[in-house]
Amino acid sequence: MEEIQQLQDTFGAVMSQAIVLTDQEGDMITRPTITGKFYGEMLASLQGFERPFGPPLHRLGPISHPTVLEEWIPGLKYVVSPLVSGYGQTYYLWSGLYMEQGAKEQVLELFGARMKHYPEYKQLHAELLAMPEYSQEQIAEIREKLTVLGSLLCKLFAGWVVKPQEERSSMIMTRLLGNLEEDFLNIEAVLQMLAETAAGDLYALAIETDEGQFKVKYAAGKDARLLLNAVFQQGDGFLGQAALGKEPRHWQAVSKDPRALFFTQLGLEMPEYLSCYPVRINKGKRALMFTAGTGRNSLESGSGHQERMIASLLGISERGEELLRQAQLCKEGTLWLKEAAALLPQSGSLQELGAQILNVVMGLPFYPSSVLVYFQDKGYPANTYFARGWTPESEAYYIQELEARYSPQSFLSSAIFHETAMGSLLLECPLMSGNEFRGVLSVGFRQREEAERWMPLLETVAALAVTSICLIEKDARYLKQSELFLRNLREFLQSNHSLLQNLSLDVSDMACTFARFLGLSEAESEQVKLAGLLAPFRIELVAEYGFFKPELMVLKQVDQLPACHSEMEKPVLPPVVQVLALVLHHIGGQAEPEQLEGSPQKWIDPSRFRLNSAVTAMVGDQLLSSFQSFLRIHEDSPPKKRVIAGKRLLDSAALTLPKEEWGISPREEEVLELIVHGKTNKEIASALFISEHTVKNHLSRIFTKMNVTDRSQIIALVYKRILSSERIEI
Repeated sequence: MEEIQQLQDTFGAVMSQAIVLTDQEGDMITRPTITGKFYGEMLASLQGFERPFGPPLHRLGPISHPTVLEEWIPGLKYVVSPLVSGYGQTYYLWSGLYMEQGAKEQVLELFGARMKHYPEYKQLHAELLAMPEYSQEQIAEIREKLTVLGSLLCKLFAGWVVKPQEERSSMIMTRLLGNLEEDFLNIEAVLQMLAETAAGDLYALAIETDEGQFKVKYAAGKDARLLLNAVFQQGDGFLGQAALGKEPRHWQAVSKDPRALFFTQLGLEMPEYLSCYPVRINKGKRALMFTAGTGRNSLESGSGHQERMIASLLGISERGEELLRQAQLCKEGTLWLKEAAALLPQSGSLQELGAQILNVVMGLPFYPSSVLVYFQDKGYPANTYFARGWTPESEAYYIQELEARYSPQSFLSSAIFHETAMGSLLLECPLMSGNEFRGVLSVGFRQREEAERWMPLLETVAALAVTSICLIEKDARYLKQSELFLRNLREFLQSNHSLLQNLSLDVSDMACTFARFLGLSEAESEQVKLAGLLAPFRIELVAEYGFFKPELMVLKQVDQLPACHSEMEKPVLPPVVQVLALVLHHIGGQAEPEQLEGSPQKWIDPSRFRLNSAVTAMVGDQLLSSFQSFLRIHEDSPPKKRVIAGKRLLDSAALTLPKEEWGISPREEEVLELIVHGKTNKEIASALFISEHTVKNHLSRIFTKMNVTDRSQIIALVYKRILSSERIEI
């Protein structure tokens, strides 16, 4: 083959063309001779197709002389020359491409339409532009030159065939052993080599499947494609009988034996002889190399010994290839596990975590029959689970079974195998945090061997899941504590400075609405909303509790704005800081100045609501213009106002005595004030930072004390008292 390759490369260099040799199925058997970038890219584009040379050969059928074809790019020709060797095997020599005279404009136009976005387009276009145009006569001359090359190649093939059998056997074994020193054998190439040395022979390797059948995985020789993926049972026919033993089996004159129908049923020619060589491959699995053909009437001297040795080498190679495949799969699994280690802890809820675990397991380099993630969630009355590959009935039954077999007091520390009533094999990895049971990761397998192989990796996924659960619960506790802390702060503010309480609520609402108006993210809108609620408080005291760090940073940057006195000192501020500064200046300017005067208290400081107009100079011109547009748009439907000049409605002198008569507490008075202003239970709960259930309790007591049955009667009673007073002008 080295001589054939050298001869091909020499002709390719002389003719400045791409040349390649294929067999009759279209598979390349020499390395392509390539000249120029265009030919290299053309060949690379064909690599994505299975046997790209096969379809043209199939359409051509048997040919006996060189033929000019136009297959891939209109206007570009190539030559196919048949090479008939001395032992019935046909090869094909491909050469080209040749641009047809007068077709250059068409070729360039078509190439530009299809390939103008290709990274190497300019270079390929330049090579096409420089490619010479050939007349039909010139292409015919090239075809004749290829005939000379074909004749030489045929002689080389014939010389290989006529060598003595012993010499050929020795050369094959030497080459195989040399290849085995460097790497595992390419089984398909070895079978092809054997088929080329024996006229009319068909070589194949069948491997035992998980179901105990034998399936032909590799085949070479005449009509080998018909044999690929064929299946036979152990003990059935010639091949099945040979698979049961450990020694080679040979049969002569088998064409009339019914056991040879296996071949004819596949569309193959009835063989005259059959030789079978059992081998062992990975983890005790069996394989059978066999040769069948009509080219010889008896087993040639020495060939049986050679084939037996080759069968053993193929068994070793298949075993090694399987080990390499497993090593590659483990490597892929490890890489995927690294991604999972970064992905799972980012889950913000059990629902998100469950979906992520399913994606991680389904993305691992094996094919589980089912996956189920079961969480024993303390925060929900019912347990949470996520599943794929289950029917609704089997899923519900399995969840009940899990709840019966596992409990919060379970102390399993490693995965176990569980066989369901349906016969499925499940690998169950308990999710344990210390000695506390948190759930189960269950993965279905078809074989225990495969489950054992992937057990360590899946236990690692389970450990990552437990870590993620702990982080989710920690975040939930932090959120709950921060909400309680904020509620206490707001209640303190309401009791000590109700005006500032209302101002901050207005700032929070407007800042959030304006942020959404600008197209900021929902996270940024919520951040500026929370910062508005914290605006009346001192940063250093709130920061001691470790809550609301991003929001306090926003307030800190707002506090630094008055220190900037010139355009040169104008800082580059995040959008949320500019939004909050504008809204604080706008809302604070609506309150009466004397109401914001006075000495700051330990926790409360109204100075952020007294930002002067110089703050607007620190804001970007575009954002300032957007704020003016925002205010104009909301003029017709102004937001709810909590700030009023003077006292609250219930502070009217007309209601002093009635409130004492009713026995309204300070907290109930706050609720009553909001009822008179038409607020819903949900709005009252939000304004006072209490639950709707607490609002309902306050309403019930107010109804009883005022002797009314609904809100409308409350409002009517309050305004009736005010209107009946001569001192109040409405």
